[in-house]
Amino acid sequence: MHNTLSHRWTAFVSLLFVLLTECFTTSVSFAGEKIGSRICLLSDLNGPYGSIALPSGVHSGVARLAQMNCDLALAAGDLVAGQDTSLSNERLQSMWNEWERVVADPFLSRGVPILSALGNHDASAERSSSGGFVFARERMAAASAWNAILGKSAYSSVEWLSREQFPFFYAFKFKSAGVIVFDGSSAGEVSRNRVWLERQLDILASDAAVKTRIVIGHLPLFAVAKGRETVGNILFDSVELYQLFNRYRVDFYVSGHHHAFYPARPALQYNDYGTVLLSLGAMGDGPRKLLNPSAPPARHSMSVLDISQSILDPDFFAPQNFNLQTLSPFDGLLQPSTLLPERLESFDGRGRPVDLRRIDL
Repeated sequence: MHNTLSHRWTAFVSLLFVLLTECFTTSVSFAGEKIGSRICLLSDLNGPYGSIALPSGVHSGVARLAQMNCDLALAAGDLVAGQDTSLSNERLQSMWNEWERVVADPFLSRGVPILSALGNHDASAERSSSGGFVFARERMAAASAWNAILGKSAYSSVEWLSREQFPFFYAFKFKSAGVIVFDGSSAGEVSRNRVWLERQLDILASDAAVKTRIVIGHLPLFAVAKGRETVGNILFDSVELYQLFNRYRVDFYVSGHHHAFYPARPALQYNDYGTVLLSLGAMGDGPRKLLNPSAPPARHSMSVLDISQSILDPDFFAPQNFNLQTLSPFDGLLQPSTLLPERLESFDGRGRPVDLRRIDL
């Protein structure tokens, strides 16, 4: 009798897991009606080191996003498969040419500007003992590729605030959104440009026309994924940066690198405004599981953020002003945040524990 009950219980648990997994996988279809401005969000597109071809999820995902009536596309880095000093200049050029063909052109041909933070596979800011960039040639190739497309007509709708260090550090306005992009391709590079960052935050905070404030970099402020919860895979001064973003009423810090979708806020006493940390999933190789045993299986994903046009008070974060939908790049089905763990036992950039709490928009 005991064995029969045990077998039945095991079968029930197995069936429940399958049903929950199926629910997360198939979910419901994307709701295409905008509530205001629409920003398409993508990250971590690369395949294996040195590969020119982009993974199939990138092809199918970009094709879907480009038809979703986006006003702007933002990426959180790792657009190509670099970070290998043996790659020739010709190889690097081919990688960026393929990225432009597969990713940038579908947006630009529809008049949608696409901009991005740079990741460690695009233009790593890792430095040698002498202080120079280890991947200096890759950084030059990335800068050349990005500057080559800025003359296209889609960028006429972008109002530049700072572009002297483009594409590593820059800021712009687009409609009622102010966006700051910094070099988060290594754990400490943004700290070298703290004065610049604070200056851009001050400009956005002083501009009454800016209703939404977004900062984007490659590495996250706090860990979300297994295998990336280590020093070096998180921005080093993460707690101080979060305090800074809160002080300047930043709505979203968008990041990649951890290959796992998770919108959250840290449970910290200085979280007075509540900047949302939006970790984007990977469209390319290597999706990762979240730092919670109850998390669903690792998924490829991409996101769409709608911003209301009727934000009355930009100094008060109102979740109803935003609609965030995350979906599979393969079939376009939604991956609701409500099916993710409510909290993650996370870490900051110095390896100290942090409690992350999921937020649903």
